Amino acid sequence: MRIGYARVSTRQQADTEALDQQINRLEKAGTEEILYDIESGRKDTRKNFKQLINLAKSGVATEIVVTRLDRLGRNVISIHKTIETLQKAGVKLTILDSPLGDTSSAFGWLTINNIAGLAEFESRLLSERISHGIEYYRSKLKYFGKPPFGYAKDESGKCIPHPSNWAIAKKIIHQLYDNSFASISRWLAQNHKIKMYPSSVRNWLHNPALRGHTFYKLKSGEIDRHYSTHQALITENQYEDLAKITAHTNKKDPRKFKPHILAGIFKCGVCGHAMTKTKAGKQFQCTQYKKFGKSGCSNQKTIAKSIVKKEVTKVLTRYALEVVQEVNNRTQKNEVTDEKLVILQHQLQTLQSLPDNPAIKHAIAELEGQIKNYEQQNRARNSKTKEDYLMLHSFAHSDFWELLSDTEFKVICLRFLESVTFNGGKDIEVCLRDISLP
Repeated sequence: MRIGYARVSTRQQADTEALDQQINRLEKAGTEEILYDIESGRKDTRKNFKQLINLAKSGVATEIVVTRLDRLGRNVISIHKTIETLQKAGVKLTILDSPLGDTSSAFGWLTINNIAGLAEFESRLLSERISHGIEYYRSKLKYFGKPPFGYAKDESGKCIPHPSNWAIAKKIIHQLYDNSFASISRWLAQNHKIKMYPSSVRNWLHNPALRGHTFYKLKSGEIDRHYSTHQALITENQYEDLAKITAHTNKKDPRKFKPHILAGIFKCGVCGHAMTKTKAGKQFQCTQYKKFGKSGCSNQKTIAKSIVKKEVTKVLTRYALEVVQEVNNRTQKNEVTDEKLVILQHQLQTLQSLPDNPAIKHAIAELEGQIKNYEQQNRARNSKTKEDYLMLHSFAHSDFWELLSDTEFKVICLRFLESVTFNGGKDIEVCLRDISLP
């Protein structure tokens, strides 16, 4: 059987008819079946390429036809390995743009080496150009790729609010407090004709660009972080709250089910498993006991939701009073010296005092970038600390807790509590998170 093989590296190339042209030429060459991949030639794990090799080894394919040698791959060693496999299987290789005749001959070997080397050279050259382009984007703090929903790009390549989608993106953030990713996906499709899968909404939420930051992934696997590079859609505190809330969102329609006010942090003190809702959400019981009875967990006791809220409220109110009193009792507010910032500034002063040369200029620019990023992180951290303190200050008001919805109560608990443990009866242990004081 004569089998044709075509390949393009990207979906964009496939959309520009590059793939159709290859397939058309292979059909005219009389191939009985055509396999194709849309993937980089540097990868040997291409699905249909592997199938092609298996067909050759099994004897189904008697001839492989490609338009160019680099359609088989972009690596000299890989191409030679493929040709050797075909020769051992007795399969003929036909290259429409480069008729080589006997590929096992000395002339054929030399020609293949030259063509394969040129293919790999082009691939490496392209990789270098891409690296230079990414480096340029990083130096100018441009956003690489398509901006996340709600954003557009300005002339300099930085993220700016989209004229129409910004308001919709704000609504998505608001709805994430009470709705699942699936519910929001349906809402976008029905109300705004926007197609976003639930997984896409989840990935969108975790994109640092929504918090006003631009992150780049380096070849080493490390992340190059630049903070406050553009207008933020959500604050750091909002993101932290939503990350915790959406991690435990009920997949069912949340309008029909009451939220778990301590999702992810309410544990059984006997077996350590989660405490789940029961009795239409009015009580909590160990998940293991509810599923398996005493064989799963001996903690068969249930506890009313109202008691849980009362105990947690008591602990948070007492904690808030202690924090507020400690802050108010400070008679002098001495600025704490940031040792890391002092060291960075000292290093910068040392470099600036050295004789001027390109290497020193580059080092100064790098150090100035580190100081700027560090200061931006500190500002974000101080903003969060101030917001936490203001929220704690309101806990002592008698009507504060009474006016909260279950969702709002849940957000507060996820922010300030590390865990809540139920040991049976009315024995509840509440463990608080450590927070920085302003």
